[in-house]
Amino acid sequence: MSHDPNILLNAISNRDGEPQVSAEWAAANQGAVRLIDVREPHELEGPLGKVEGAENVPLLKLLGRVSALDEDEPIVLLCRSGRRSGQAAEALKHAGIKAVASVEGGIIAWRMDVDGQTTVKTAEKRANTSNLHDAIYRTNGVAEVSSDWVHANLGRFKLIDVRQPEELTMRGAVAQAENIPLEQFMGQANQLDRDTPMVVMCQSGGRSGRVVRALESAGFTAVASMEGGMFGWRARQFPAA
Repeated sequence: MSHDPNILLNAISNRDGEPQVSAEWAAANQGAVRLIDVREPHELEGPLGKVEGAENVPLLKLLGRVSALDEDEPIVLLCRSGRRSGQAAEALKHAGIKAVASVEGGIIAWRMDVDGQTTVKTAEKRANTSNLHDAIYRTNGVAEVSSDWVHANLGRFKLIDVRQPEELTMRGAVAQAENIPLEQFMGQANQLDRDTPMVVMCQSGGRSGRVVRALESAGFTAVASMEGGMFGWRARQFPAA
């Protein structure tokens, strides 16, 4: 079924250069666009659930099949909070898709603003915190989780890569991770929610281990280092961006 791309183009607002539409607009116009949820399949079974009618194509898979998309079809992308879908929207836009946007605030905004589920974020944090705590083990006092667990639970925690940007270019990256170099991350740590489930990664696990020790000392209650870092991730042959 063909759709008019102008319907989406006329609704897009650009926030920091990123094409976005509100959750309310996406819900009201779902039949006029192709709605793609870029979360991992296991995330659809969590507290946030899935949007009926949305097509699930995980981020890396979508980025790998951009050439197969119809450049004239209006596409709206959805993830948990809008970060991954924003990343995907930018990639599709640069690849020539004429009308593409990310749902601002992701499915969290959808559940709250469209469905009126005002407590869903609290329920999600509680479930994800428990999930992370169950996976943590300690190596020389450092809270760690395995790369296998991280891969199987992507989207259920904030994943922070504290390497320098050039390291990501040279060594690869986990597409779902947010890159905040070590010094910058530690400088803004006091602004973060100390109860948000978080996994920190680096190249081998050394820097992320030191970060986790510092965060726990500062009162963070749900934080762990990814054992082996990017080396461990690549050794397991997990997909890298």
